[in-house]
Amino acid sequence: MLQPHFSRLITHLCSSLLVTLALFSLNATGQELKSIASADSPSTRLKVKLAAEDNWAPFADPYGKGLSHRLVKQAFSRVNVDVDSLVVSYARGLVMTKQGIVDGVFNLHKERKTQEEFVFGQIPLFTTSASFYQNNAHPLQAQSKWQLPEGLVVGIIKGYEYGDELAQLKQLRLVEVDNHNQLINLLLLNRIDAAIMYDEVANQYLAQMGVSKVIGRSVHNHTGDLYVAFSKQQPNAQLFADKLDQGLKALKQDGSYQTIMNSLLAIASK
Repeated sequence: MLQPHFSRLITHLCSSLLVTLALFSLNATGQELKSIASADSPSTRLKVKLAAEDNWAPFADPYGKGLSHRLVKQAFSRVNVDVDSLVVSYARGLVMTKQGIVDGVFNLHKERKTQEEFVFGQIPLFTTSASFYQNNAHPLQAQSKWQLPEGLVVGIIKGYEYGDELAQLKQLRLVEVDNHNQLINLLLLNRIDAAIMYDEVANQYLAQMGVSKVIGRSVHNHTGDLYVAFSKQQPNAQLFADKLDQGLKALKQDGSYQTIMNSLLAIASK
């Protein structure tokens, strides 16, 4: 049988241990509550990693600048999301997004195929049109794309979307290249009969190359909405799509969106 003083000592040690464990438990619970409160706090900032193409000025250029960058960063900033942009080729950006290496990619045209492969929000970054461009020394003899002749050789950018109807133009022979400079050079050398380019982008590159009077716009191809497309491999895809929608709404409500788009109109008018 234990001596009375040993019994009292053991009782005291057990009591101290229980108090210590209770305090530890309360402290841990408090830390968990703080952590939960911090995660739900509006001041908590998330980070989204996006692939940005390098050859679509004035929307996205090789230096990580352009109208799309401004729209995306300002919209996400309104909803406490920081943007980390990785500048790559458009085709590479699509692959990285499909594989879940990045959270998303811009600027993507929402059409049947892309809606099967990516997650989109409800609000586009902007709406833009694409046209067939010609060497003015050899103009296209057509009033619409449906009248383009059999065997016409048409240059396009690898990986780009040009509207669902392009697949119906079976008479065309499509040639894929990597960038707009190659596309325009092929037109200048008469290696292709036409090229499809988005109009604001074409204006930018034709002016840069000094060939705006040599290469001209012909028939309309399509008008479409362009978005940030998010990876189906990333669990936060829908969250980021919803937050971008919220941010774009905020930009439109306070006039910031129109201010950014006015700079596009200024470029187009030059």
